[in-house]
Amino acid sequence: MALTPEQIEELKEQLREQVKDLPQQQKEAALNQIASLSPQALEAMIKQQQEKSGNTNKPQKGVFRSIVDGDIKAYVIAENKDALAVLDIKPVSNAHIVIIPKKPVTEAKSLPNSCFNLSKKIAKRISKKLEAKSSEIQTEYKFGEMIINVIPIYDKSLNLLSPRTDANEKQLQELEQKLKIVKKRIKKIKIGKKAKSEGLTLKLERRIP
Repeated sequence: MALTPEQIEELKEQLREQVKDLPQQQKEAALNQIASLSPQALEAMIKQQQEKSGNTNKPQKGVFRSIVDGDIKAYVIAENKDALAVLDIKPVSNAHIVIIPKKPVTEAKSLPNSCFNLSKKIAKRISKKLEAKSSEIQTEYKFGEMIINVIPIYDKSLNLLSPRTDANEKQLQELEQKLKIVKKRIKKIKIGKKAKSEGLTLKLERRIP
């Protein structure tokens, strides 16, 4: 079965993820090799991997499913019950965030409201921490799924068609530390009635005139 353009790009993205931590020279060579892979070569590679694993019917897991399942390293900024907010490794602008639904969605109208709420929360945090003037919040169909992009605007208008750059690991780690939203849990201490009464009792010495 011939691969679609979307499947080809998704497979290449998975391969790029696997080589991103190699030494720079090896990484560049690997990326060039991945870019030059033909659809036929990718199909042969998939077939070979399936034969090695002994499972030729198991569907390939997409990039976003791999991120949600923790199979691919991602810089998670925040999450709620329906979505993860992660840093885009090929951002349009500094701190470009991608909101990934925890359950795959194929239509924009099916995206949970909580995904949009998370994107607005992230946009406000970027404005506060990085002094962005505003953020473009745009849905996108990518790798067979719907996602939401939060693109910070600093000095000029940008959108999904704007040029992208490669963020290095140091930049991503610094942004993660600045933007990460950590839920604080307040530990409740129960005070018994007896303890309360003892704590509030004042014992006064009797004064003898």
